[in-house]
Amino acid sequence: MSRRGFTLIEMLVVVAIMAVLVAVLIPTLAGARESGRSARCLSNLKQAALICALYADDHRSVGPALGVPYAAIPNWALVVLDGAGRAGTGAEMYAEATVLVCPTTRARSGESITRAYAMNATGHARDPSDPLRCDDPDNYDAEQAHVRYFLVDAARAGPILVDSLPQSPSPGSPPPTRTASVLDFRQAAHVTERLATIHGGNATNHANYDGSAGSTTIGRQPIPDRWRAPLP
Repeated sequence: MSRRGFTLIEMLVVVAIMAVLVAVLIPTLAGARESGRSARCLSNLKQAALICALYADDHRSVGPALGVPYAAIPNWALVVLDGAGRAGTGAEMYAEATVLVCPTTRARSGESITRAYAMNATGHARDPSDPLRCDDPDNYDAEQAHVRYFLVDAARAGPILVDSLPQSPSPGSPPPTRTASVLDFRQAAHVTERLATIHGGNATNHANYDGSAGSTTIGRQPIPDRWRAPLP
C-alpha cells in the first residue's frame, strides 16, 4: 500500500501559513520583551530613588550632589552604586547590569552601558545671563548642588530620576558608556538632547519624590508644567 506525500501546493500553503503566524507572533513577543525591560527599568529607578532618599535622611534632609564632583561621592550616581553594594571608589564603581542601567537602553544601543539615568537638576543650574536661572541657589557644574528634600512638595514636584540619552562626544561630556547624568527641564536643549523616550509610544520612565515610579509619554505631548518647576 503506497503512501501519498504532500503535493507542492500543499507544502506551499503550509509554508505560507507558518509565515503568517511568525509575522503575527514576532511583534507580540517583541512587545512582551519590552514590557519586561520597562518593568525592570522602573524597578531600578525606584531603588535608585530610595537610596537617594535614605542618603537625605542621613544628611539633614539634603540629597546627594546633582553634578560635581562627578567622579566621587557624594555625586548622586556614585551614592546610588555605593548604596546598592557596588565596591570601589569613583568611576571604577560603574559597571554593566547595575541599578543604573536601563535594559532597554542597553538593548537599543548595542554598546556597553554603565549609566542610563539622569538626575532632575531643575532649579540648580544658576546662570546670571538667563532670566529663568539667574536666581538658582547653585550650579551643579560649578559647585556641589543639592536638593533639600524637606522642602520638596512630593505631590507637585517633577521626577527625581528619568531615562537619559548618550551625549555627543565633546569636552566635558560623559564617556560613551554613560548617558547624561543631569537634566534641567527648563532648558529646551536638555529635553531634546538628554531626555530618553525609549519605552513604547515615546515614553520615558521616571522615579518620583513620593516613592512611586511611572512612565510618561513625551513628544506630541509637552513636558508637564510641574517638571519645569525649580526644585528647592
